Amino acid sequence: MKQVSHKSERSMAHRNIKQKIRGYRPSLIQSEQNRLASVALILKDIERDPHMFFIERARNPDDPWSGQIAFPGGNLEKRDGNVRDTAIRETFEEVGLALDAGSGLGRLDDQQGRNNHREIPLSISCFIFHVDSGEISINHHEVGDSFWVSLDHLLDPGHRILYDTPYSPDPYPGIQFPCGRVLWGLTFRFVERFLEVIR
Repeated sequence: MKQVSHKSERSMAHRNIKQKIRGYRPSLIQSEQNRLASVALILKDIERDPHMFFIERARNPDDPWSGQIAFPGGNLEKRDGNVRDTAIRETFEEVGLALDAGSGLGRLDDQQGRNNHREIPLSISCFIFHVDSGEISINHHEVGDSFWVSLDHLLDPGHRILYDTPYSPDPYPGIQFPCGRVLWGLTFRFVERFLEVIR
């Protein structure tokens, strides 16, 4: 059986990313008990050297996800027409990137919210967008930092780790980033699903 190198796997994953995402049919959570929230998975240089956008949440003792690596996003509000509008609005409020329906590529499977290994009544949707460029203007009340990570780095199994957190005696799977930060939890699950789709 012919083995595929990691370099070849990354090359194959780069091909037809838009087509693969647009052809994907996500699994959505239907629950009247759940609150709704959404996030934006943002890509740039998708045809040449794809990168994915991340934020580091601001340190806040009232935020259960304080300081974690995430995508821009937040809770559905009455002014939002739908959860995609939520992802667009929250991205602009948090980092100043103006997304719109025209930059949307699709969405991933909804995720059930969790806190300290327990499910909570929250459904999180993830919408995928592509931008050619865009100046970042961080709202430091909500975001501590932001950065781009290459798709090659995310696909490389050499960056996979088990990460010790204060939330559990057992380590979580995660990805070590070049900047020293670690991706784990909800956003890690969204990234893993995205990588499965484009493979």
